[in-house]
Amino acid sequence: MVFLCPQHQHDLLPQAHSPEDDLKLASEIKDFWNSMFQLFQSKTVEITSAYPDEADQDKLYFKVRQILDESPEVKETNYRRGVFQDRLWANVLTAIDEDRHRLEAVYQKHLEGKGELELNPDLDIPIHQRKTNIHRMPGGYLHEPEDSFGSGVLYDHGVFLYGRGWFGPLNDELGQTLIHRVLAQHYPDFQPRMILDLGCSVGHSTLPYASTYPQAQVWGIDLGSSLLRYAIARARVLNQTVHFSQQNAENTEFPDQSFDLVVSHILLHEIPGVARKRVFAESYRLLKPGGIMVHLESKLFLQPPTLTARYFRDTEVWANSEPYLASSKFADFPTYALEAGFAPEAFHVHYTPGYYASQKGNANPSWVAFCGVKR
Repeated sequence: MVFLCPQHQHDLLPQAHSPEDDLKLASEIKDFWNSMFQLFQSKTVEITSAYPDEADQDKLYFKVRQILDESPEVKETNYRRGVFQDRLWANVLTAIDEDRHRLEAVYQKHLEGKGELELNPDLDIPIHQRKTNIHRMPGGYLHEPEDSFGSGVLYDHGVFLYGRGWFGPLNDELGQTLIHRVLAQHYPDFQPRMILDLGCSVGHSTLPYASTYPQAQVWGIDLGSSLLRYAIARARVLNQTVHFSQQNAENTEFPDQSFDLVVSHILLHEIPGVARKRVFAESYRLLKPGGIMVHLESKLFLQPPTLTARYFRDTEVWANSEPYLASSKFADFPTYALEAGFAPEAFHVHYTPGYYASQKGNANPSWVAFCGVKR
C-alpha cells in the first residue's frame, strides 16, 4: 500500500494530471526510504558492535555519525534524498501548470465568502525564516508567485505526496490528533470559544477546529501571505468558516487573554530555540485564565528513539533543508513553559499515536504534545 489514505480532491487541487504519475513517484519514494533506513540501520549496527563497552550514547553517536558521514554508500544515499525531494516538488509544479486556468478560476470564485483574511505587507519577517527554503520547497513558504496563491497549491498537494497519505485525505492529521487524542482524552470537558492556530500554513490543521467546535471563532496565523490567500479560499471551498491573519507567532498583534485555546502543529521544529521560547511566552500571554496551550510535535524530530533515527534527524538539516531540528534539547521545552508563566503542575507532556495511523492499527506514539493550562 503506497498511500495510507486517498487525497480528498477538492477543487483547489490540480486535477488535470494523471493520478498514476503521483502513484509512481510515491512508490519510488517509499522504496527509496525503506532502503535508506535499512542502510542506516545496518551500518549503525555494524559500527556500534565495535564499541561494546561504550555506555555514553552521545559519545557512541558521534562515532557512528563520523563513520556514516564518510561512507560512500551513505553519501550517495543522502544525495538522493535531496534528488527525490526535488522531484516531488517538480512533479507538483508540472501538475499545477497543466491545470492553472481552472485553478485560477476556482480561486477567483472564492475571493469572497465566509471568514476573513488580514494581510500585512509591512510585516517584519524573522531572519531565521528567510535563510533557507524549508523542505527544499521551490521559493520557500514565503514565496510570492505571480498567481498569488500558487505556493499554497504547491504546499497542499506536495505535503500529501511527501506523507503518502499518512496525514489523511485533507492533510489534517495533526489537527485531528490534537483534538481527538490530546484534548478529548486529557481535557474532556474543555469547550473553547476562541481558538488560535500558530503557524497555520494553508490551514490543514486549522479547519478541524471549526468543524469540531462550531461555537468557536477560529483564527490561523502565518508569515506567508500566499499560503494564507490559498488557506482562506481552501476553507471556503471546504465550507468552513476560519479567519486568517498574516502575523508572527513569536509576537502577535492580538490583545492579552484573547483565546481559550492556543495550538501549533509541527511549528516548533521549524524555528530556532530562541523563537520557540518566544512562542511559549506568547501562548501564555494570549490565553485567558483557564485557557489551554498545546504544541504538537514530531517525536522522531525532537526525541529520536534510536541512533539511526538520530542520524536521520540530524542529516535532514541539510539533506532536506530542516535547519532547526536539533536547536533545543528535549528538556528545554518544559523550561520554556515554566519561564512563560505556566505552573509546574499545570504543564504536561503527552505522547500519542496519530489520528489516522491509530485507525489503521498503528499504536506507535509518534507525536508529542506540550500542554499547559493558564491558572
